[in-house]
Amino acid sequence: MDVILELGGNIERMETALEMARLHPETILIVSSEGSPDAVMGRVNNDQLSWQRVLLDYNAWDTVTNFTKTVDLVRSYRARRVYVVTDEFHMKRSMAIARGVYFLSGVELVPVPRPSAKKSEDPQLVRWDRFRAWLWRLTGYLKYWPDVLEERWPIFVSYQQAAESRGYPVTKQRAPCHPKGCTTFKLL
Repeated sequence: MDVILELGGNIERMETALEMARLHPETILIVSSEGSPDAVMGRVNNDQLSWQRVLLDYNAWDTVTNFTKTVDLVRSYRARRVYVVTDEFHMKRSMAIARGVYFLSGVELVPVPRPSAKKSEDPQLVRWDRFRAWLWRLTGYLKYWPDVLEERWPIFVSYQQAAESRGYPVTKQRAPCHPKGCTTFKLL
């Protein structure tokens, strides 16, 4: 079974993810920390996609954790292929991270860019996030910016609670970091 992984950050990406789900009816759609669960599931319902094919996951707070926090879930489906859905400008960084996280896993990574007006991201951010993904892959340690986590985590907790209260298909929310598995750093 293949997986479509929609990276949160722009609810419009859901249209591309749903299009992929229509084209590949044997896939599971994992929506990683994308906005309001009502907005996401509203689009799923409008597209008439079965809830059995959708899973909301609110454990990631940035692009690196979109991958590190869902990799075990993807593996649980024994995915041969992961379709990575994000904005076109965001694809270079996303795929750099994905290649680190999925290195030697046997999973084929397929970029599925959503057209966007913005053309590229800061090359330094691409390098830093590639480094963070490979560090996580090789050591198990996740480096992150604490201010980003502190800003975003309470929002994702509220989304998780809303999803659970409405009976939406949602993964269990885990603490963002294990004390031995995360370290913080500041970008110079």
